[in-house]
Amino acid sequence: MTFMKTFCHGAGIWITLITASLTSSARADDAAPLIVSNGNFEAADAKDPSKPAGWFKPDGLGVQWTNDPDSVAHGKCIRMDTSVSEKAMVEQWKRTGLTNFWDIPKPAGNAVAETYGLSYYSDAMSVKSGQTYRVMFDCKGSSGAKVWVRCYGLFQGEMRRRYEKVVPCKDGCAGWTTQSAELTPTRARPEVSEMKVMLYAYYPPGIYWFDNVRLEAIPSGGGN
Repeated sequence: MTFMKTFCHGAGIWITLITASLTSSARADDAAPLIVSNGNFEAADAKDPSKPAGWFKPDGLGVQWTNDPDSVAHGKCIRMDTSVSEKAMVEQWKRTGLTNFWDIPKPAGNAVAETYGLSYYSDAMSVKSGQTYRVMFDCKGSSGAKVWVRCYGLFQGEMRRRYEKVVPCKDGCAGWTTQSAELTPTRARPEVSEMKVMLYAYYPPGIYWFDNVRLEAIPSGGGN
């Protein structure tokens, strides 16, 4: 019930991510199989219980895997606090051993919302040629948040990001809302072979929540 490689993120932050294995999952009560693994964030990773299965390791400060105290029904969620300073984020990445993945050159004392924001990735999932997908998710907070479906394929002999779909968290408010969009990644970029979901929060500084991330194959339609 619950739901941030890329090379240059935000205003210039360099990020290096390790290629994740392709994952898929299905839930019996859904008409279409769900592609995102553990999009409700309830299951812990078998090898590292400090992170949700199928997702990257949260740093525990800016990005937390926790319960929403105001909504018991949502269970585990992803909580982002973009009021944390750049310096505090870099120190947290050092403490948690994540500097190989996240870093901010010359971090300042300002809120990370004012520059890079915070991102959180799912593991990689395979893309079927010609397939249309629907991404859906719950979010809570102001309108300064988005969900990206980032798609990768071989380009000049290297795996690179070749296509992305951005879905803003509209109607931001104190309560949870549900957003959705459709996409057909290989329509514009036939070389695309895998994709990841990225949760992203930025300005204004504050608390943002994500839950129930779904990505499902649907009959081909108008998704771009």
